[in-house]
Amino acid sequence: MDRPKGLQCRVLNAPTPTEPRSTSGTPVRREGRLAALDGLRLVAALLVVLYHYVGTPQSHIWERENRAVFGRLFDFANYGYLGVQMFFVISGFVICMSCWDRNLKDFFVSRVTRLYPMYWVAIVVSFAVVHFNRSVALDSGVIRAPTTLSDLLVNFTMAQDALWVPSVDAVYWTLWAEARFYLLFAIVVAFGLTYRRVLAFASLWLIAAVITNHLDIALLDQVVQPIYAPYFILGILLYLIHRFGSTPLLWGLVGVAFLLAQHQVLLDTRHFNQFLGVHMKWTLAMVLFGGFLAVVAATALGWLRWANWKWLTIAGVMTYPLYLLHQDIGVITIRRLKGQIEPWALLPIMIAGMLVLAYLGHRLVEKPFAPRLKKLLKASMNFDTPSKIVPRGERGGGVGKPAEPTARDGETGTSARMFPAVDQDGPEPVGVVDASRPGRG
Repeated sequence: MDRPKGLQCRVLNAPTPTEPRSTSGTPVRREGRLAALDGLRLVAALLVVLYHYVGTPQSHIWERENRAVFGRLFDFANYGYLGVQMFFVISGFVICMSCWDRNLKDFFVSRVTRLYPMYWVAIVVSFAVVHFNRSVALDSGVIRAPTTLSDLLVNFTMAQDALWVPSVDAVYWTLWAEARFYLLFAIVVAFGLTYRRVLAFASLWLIAAVITNHLDIALLDQVVQPIYAPYFILGILLYLIHRFGSTPLLWGLVGVAFLLAQHQVLLDTRHFNQFLGVHMKWTLAMVLFGGFLAVVAATALGWLRWANWKWLTIAGVMTYPLYLLHQDIGVITIRRLKGQIEPWALLPIMIAGMLVLAYLGHRLVEKPFAPRLKKLLKASMNFDTPSKIVPRGERGGGVGKPAEPTARDGETGTSARMFPAVDQDGPEPVGVVDASRPGRG
C-alpha cells in the first residue's frame, strides 16, 4: 500500500535499547480508547452479516436464490467475507494495545474473560434455536449443527476446530485462528512487551509465514498460520506506529505484510469464484480491503481522533455478540418469515433485530458476568508460594490465637501493577462459513 500523502517519518534522537523517541527525546505514546476502531469493528461485522444473509449463493434462505432476490446487492455482499481479514487486522492492533505493560497472568485472564462468557451463552442459545427448528435449519445450506452430545460439549472449550468437531455455529471457526494468535503472542507477553521484542516477533512471524506457506507441514500451519498471519501482523505493526511513531523500518514491514495480504486476497477470491460460482474481482476486493486498512493506518497516526462519538464505543461492544448470534438465529428467523414480509423489507428488519440482540447480550451477559469471572480467576491465581504457606492454626502464635494479617499477593511488588494499560479490548473476529477456507467444506 502506498504511504499516505503527507506522511513524514520522525527523526529518532538517541533511542533507548527498547523504545524509539520523538524529536523531543520522549517516547511517542498515544494512549486512550480509539473510537474509530470501534466503528471499524462494526463495519467488519456488518459485512459478514450481509454476506451470510445475502451474499452466499449456497444458502437457501429466501424464497428464491439470493442472486435473483437482491441483484447487485448480492454482487457486493459477496465481498463480505473480507470482514474476517479486517477483523484480524484490528485484533493484532488491539491485543498489543490492551496488553502492553501486562504480565502473562493478566493476559490470560483478559482473554478468557473477554471471550468465554458471551460465547458460552451463545452456544446454549444457538443450539436451542437450531434444535427446536431443526427441519427449518438443516436444509438452509449454511447451518451444520453438532450431531452428538460429545460434540456439543467440546464446543464449550472453543477448540472444536482443532479436533475436527462441528461448531454449534459455523462462524466460530475464526475463534480458533484467534486463539492460536493469542498463544503465539503469549510468548512475547511472558518476556514483557517492548518495542524491540514486538518488532522482532512481527518480523520473525512474517518470515516464518513465507517459509511455511508451501511446506505442507500440518503442525507448522497450525502454529504459524501463513494464511492469516499477514493480517495479524499488519495490526501489530500499525500499533507500534501508533505508540512509538513512524519509522522507515516499520512502514517497510507494513508494506511487506500488505503485499503478502493482497496475494492471499487474490487466492481467496479465486477460491470463492471457483467453488461458489460467483464472479468477484480481485481489484474490487483490494479497493475494499485497502480502504479499510488506510482507515486503520489513519487511526494509528492520530488523524481520526476527532471521531470520538459515544455511539462508536457502543458499536464496538456490540460487535462480538453480533458475530456470535447472527448466523443461525438470523437464518432460521428469515426462513420462518419469508413469504410474509418482502425480502427488501425483511433484510433491514433482521439486521436491526440482530443489533438489538447483540446489545442485550452485552448488557445482560458480558457486562455483569465478565468482571465476576475476572475476579474469580485473579483470586485463584494469586496464591502464595509453598514457603509462605502457614497452617491456619499456627498463624499469629499458635492454636487459639488470632491470626496475624498477611499481605496478599498483588498488594506489594510487581504484581501490584494490575491492568495499567488502556483496555480497548473489543470483540473478536467475525467469521464466515467454512467455505472461506480453501480445503474446508
